[in-house]
Amino acid sequence: MAEAKVFPMHTFVTCLKGGDASDSGLLDMLSFLTQSQVDAEFAPIAAALSKAWIYEQEPQLTKATAGDVAGLGEKVAVKALPEAAQAQAQAILAKMADLRAQNAALVDQVAKLTAEKTAIAADYAGAKGKLKDFEEQAAKGDVKLSVSASKMDEHIKKLEQLMEEVAKVKAQGVVVAGVAGGGAAAAEGGAAGGDAGGAPSVGGEPEADFGLGSNPFADATW
Repeated sequence: MAEAKVFPMHTFVTCLKGGDASDSGLLDMLSFLTQSQVDAEFAPIAAALSKAWIYEQEPQLTKATAGDVAGLGEKVAVKALPEAAQAQAQAILAKMADLRAQNAALVDQVAKLTAEKTAIAADYAGAKGKLKDFEEQAAKGDVKLSVSASKMDEHIKKLEQLMEEVAKVKAQGVVVAGVAGGGAAAAEGGAAGGDAGGAPSVGGEPEADFGLGSNPFADATW
């Protein structure tokens, strides 16, 4: 066991009755009592464990005020906690240190996840903006496609009308040709039918006395 160590009385009063946990004198005293490295965060726990043992040794101090304790003198000599009390205090402080390390790791992880979330949110916002632009462009493309389709329909209708006109012209051309052909055939038929109907035929070699060819009235039928 470590030898007794002398501390100012106000440090001893702070340990028993409470005070500034970051006081360097208090941290030094608590580290000595527990034989552990005590910081301001663990000072309240180390102080509670230490004064519990001190009150067991000096029960009258539990009822004494801070002024009563301070009036006992300017300095006080204290010994480190017994081995059993030290082991208990050290185990508790070690557990607290482990929990603090785990908490720090969790804080770092939360900070990392928060940063990743922020980055993902930014990427999502960018992707959403691009999607909106794409949808707007697609909508404009649909409008252009609709206009092109309407123009194409218009051209198709005009082409159909033109084809109808061409068909009409062709049909009229065929009829005229048919009529002309029929007239020619009728003329030829008429010429041929003239002989058959008894009409006199003219022409032939001219007679020597008239010089007009054959005489149609020279036949006995006339």
